[in-house]
Amino acid sequence: MNLMKTSLLSLLIAAPLAAQNIPPLAEAFITDENGSSKVWIEAASERTIRHRDQPRSLNRTDSALSRTNVFFFIPAEYEKAMRTFKSQNYEQARTEFAAAKEKYAFVDDVPGNYSTLSGFYEMECARILGDYDGLESLFAKFQPEPLLHQVHITQTELYSLYPAVKSEDWGRLAILCGNWEEKELPGSLRAQVEYCHGLALEGLGRLEDALIAFNKAFVADYTASEVITKKSALACFRIYSKHPEVELARSLHGTPDENPNSSGALLLTEAAALTDLWDKALGSGEKLPADYRAFAKYKKSS
Repeated sequence: MNLMKTSLLSLLIAAPLAAQNIPPLAEAFITDENGSSKVWIEAASERTIRHRDQPRSLNRTDSALSRTNVFFFIPAEYEKAMRTFKSQNYEQARTEFAAAKEKYAFVDDVPGNYSTLSGFYEMECARILGDYDGLESLFAKFQPEPLLHQVHITQTELYSLYPAVKSEDWGRLAILCGNWEEKELPGSLRAQVEYCHGLALEGLGRLEDALIAFNKAFVADYTASEVITKKSALACFRIYSKHPEVELARSLHGTPDENPNSSGALLLTEAAALTDLWDKALGSGEKLPADYRAFAKYKKSS
């Protein structure tokens, strides 16, 4: 009886230890000349995947990627990180994507893998948070080849804009943004280009051109790219606040010398209208800073 108890106790102890020794596995569906099957991939290179037909199977099969299509199941870690990302908790999402990237790094040579995709969204978190040093560091080690979606690939190409944003090299940034001017882009990517172009033009002192670019940014992906939308609207207010003709129009407002047709007065009207747009959509419930809220009093009377 004691021997039986001892043996049972040994099994109970050994079971969780054995579970801990199972290496990370990437669940996938593969198709090749032999048909289709669900597998668990334990290792991969640019040419081959090694997989099992069950998580605890002792049998391994090597399949050549040149003759095999691999479709990964979404890992729980990635799914959780994406929920965090969509809730706009970018700091936490960044940590979660980094963990998913590390866990599934053993398949990062395989097209469509979730290590590479997690790495992509880790960079997106850094970009959205304005951590351009972090973005540059992550991108320097990033291999985009396994990405499957064109919008992701194009986004990685846009990362070249952000070192110029970080260093405030406005002349170079204006040239880089100009290279994208004639290219067709999804709204979220166009918004980024126009926002960066607005920063460049503002930095070069071309304030009215910058206003046009910032307006294009929040129109391109209206309220969908929430961070860019807010930044672009606030950038417009920043320019209105420092534009010399707007300052003059504000000082003359309501006096006999007011000229409602001057460029400054027209910009002042734009600023007032933007306060309404902020409240209705662009601000997503965020309160407009008091200095900018002051533009509301210059609304045109109907």
